Amino acid sequence: MSGGAKSSKGAATDLAADPVAEIKAGFFVECEELLEELTDALDALAAGHGTAESFNSVFRAVHSIKGGAAAFAMADLADFAHGFETRLAVFREAATVPEVSDVPSLQQAADRLAALIGLASQGIEISEEARLEDAALLAQPQESGSTREMRFTLSGESAGRILKALETLGTVHANIDPTSIPSLKEYDPEACCVSWSVNLHTELPPEKLEAALSELDPDGALKFAPVPGSDATSAPVRTSMPQSSATSSTAPTIRVGLERIDRLVNLVGELVINQAMLARSADELGVQSNSDHSLGLEELIRLTRDLQDSVMQIRAQPVKPLFQRMARICREAALTAGKQIEFVTEGQDTEIDKTVIERLADPLTHMIRNAVDHGIEMPSQRQALGKSEIGSIKLRAFHRSGQVILEITDDGAGIDRDKVLARARSKGLIVPQTELTPQEIDHLLFRPGFSTAEEVSALSGRGVGMDVVRASVHALGGRISVESEKGRGTRFEIALPLTLAVLDAMIVSAASETLVFPLSTIHETITVAPEDVLELGPGRRMLRYIGKAIALVDLGQALGYHGYQAELGGSVALIIQSEGKAPVAIVIDEIHEQRQVVIKGLQDGFTSESSVAAATILGDGKIALIIDPFDPTLAPEGLGAAQGASIPLNLSA
Repeated sequence: MSGGAKSSKGAATDLAADPVAEIKAGFFVECEELLEELTDALDALAAGHGTAESFNSVFRAVHSIKGGAAAFAMADLADFAHGFETRLAVFREAATVPEVSDVPSLQQAADRLAALIGLASQGIEISEEARLEDAALLAQPQESGSTREMRFTLSGESAGRILKALETLGTVHANIDPTSIPSLKEYDPEACCVSWSVNLHTELPPEKLEAALSELDPDGALKFAPVPGSDATSAPVRTSMPQSSATSSTAPTIRVGLERIDRLVNLVGELVINQAMLARSADELGVQSNSDHSLGLEELIRLTRDLQDSVMQIRAQPVKPLFQRMARICREAALTAGKQIEFVTEGQDTEIDKTVIERLADPLTHMIRNAVDHGIEMPSQRQALGKSEIGSIKLRAFHRSGQVILEITDDGAGIDRDKVLARARSKGLIVPQTELTPQEIDHLLFRPGFSTAEEVSALSGRGVGMDVVRASVHALGGRISVESEKGRGTRFEIALPLTLAVLDAMIVSAASETLVFPLSTIHETITVAPEDVLELGPGRRMLRYIGKAIALVDLGQALGYHGYQAELGGSVALIIQSEGKAPVAIVIDEIHEQRQVVIKGLQDGFTSESSVAAATILGDGKIALIIDPFDPTLAPEGLGAAQGASIPLNLSA
């Protein structure tokens, strides 16, 4: 739906001069909580296990938003919430719970409600055209008939009687389910084993149909449900979220401004730095390990680490709001593509640093839309392949080895590697003669400008998307991997740090400069043997590594600390492993230690080196730069690693 937004007079007003600005801010925070409650309740109704309490939660949330909006004279928001409430009142007056087929239109209304809250928070009014669209969205749908699906097992005589009776209610399409017929060995001639599948299209409203079926079948043998996708109001996306184990009596909470938490995080970071300085000074002074000073310092280190962990937990938030947003994006994309999709989430209570969650929205959006457009087939194609007409996309979050893992899995067509490889060669992304492994072919999807779409659509085709995903994940210090089986589906896995404030790191030196590498990026450390260095030309060298030749980068030279060094034998190399690419060997002078460091962001203009991601303060008070080993400047174009491949070596030659 178009926003049709235009600036209002209030948009220019300085919020600082508004005496109720703080109260308004509290209202919008409350709206976020109400929208989360509203989304949970609608998801429960869409999944078919909603209750009267679920519907009451929807009604209460909309009513509360309407009351707050009216109190602050937010006319557009209050009017829409009032119309939404009127739409819900129809179900309340009928003392019924919305059926699964009714939920998609309610979800669309909830999406629009969220959008209007965002516009109201910015002081923006909507156009008259948008108001008319909103009124149409909230209009009560006209009864235009619906399709019901029934499955039952009866004797031939009873089945014939029931089918004839059903014909008086509407149009009937009946079929015998062949899977219900047993083999000859299992056949019981005295038992009825034939199962019927019946589609009934009727103009009767649900309550009258219920009464007619009860009269027809007083024993309740007939079970019916809406057929997915059979009528205009059926849901193209069914969202399935496991019910939270938390009870309604949650622990008391307090709202604190994010800037206060950030200040607390910064202060704890400074405390960690000063604790490291004290530890270094104690070592330089030769303090005995069993002395009172040493024992007190060890206790300070332990308390500092506990305090640091506690502060990081304050910043941690569940991914549930992000997952709810992805469900809405999947629903909109499915409507655009004309596909039926069940969106399943797991681990929505998994907690991540708030900053990480905010920066995950963009890459996850690209991946969900890509799964809808390229992954899930059209219903007719899925049916021809023996699959369910309803595709499945699963978003899962969990913790593993000190990292948070996000998985996006679909049961679609999978990656057509022959098509990907042909398209990459036609675009000149790889050398025509290059032979790639399946994993290397999969990672061609992340190359800028790459797309397998035949034409540009509203969802894809411009070659912008998956490269943005990889860049965003790497910017967060994470990794992304992909697995796919043609015809069975695709699984993407994103591994991210729990927080962006603290980093497990390896302290190294190159050309007498102290530098920091994220520990998670280092696959192995080796000593460079002179005979393993292969000269390819000026400034281009490779290293023999496990039977292959991989790119070799002199870090000091790459950062401009010194010029070309002919002799690298005896140096230390960090083997950096990136998914879908050959390893890269980065040569340094020395490894000092492994430890946690506090990340300090660099403002624009502090460095022109894209390979420098951030900085930190070490125990001696000096500043050390944090290196991004995945930056392209550390893997020169033209080498095998830059093409996602390494060069096999004949070691016997």
